[in-house]
Amino acid sequence: MNLTYQIVLVQEDDKWWAYIPELPGVFGLGNSEEEAKQDITRALELYLDDVREEGKPLPMPHVMRLETSQIDVAVSS
Repeated sequence: MNLTYQIVLVQEDDKWWAYIPELPGVFGLGNSEEEAKQDITRALELYLDDVREEGKPLPMPHVMRLETSQIDVAVSS
């Protein structure tokens, strides 16, 4: 069985991190986008293995719409 989860990739300075919004605590880090994807894949596999070992049902992925935007905030000096 293949499950497809949506991930969010964020570049911050020279690092990348990835997370799965519907699975808090499952995240990956890397020096590149590809490394972050590889790391979150390993993290997700470990998470799902733990869920199976505990006899719990696997969390099924949900279709969700992800959108990014920017906001301006006034800060007093």
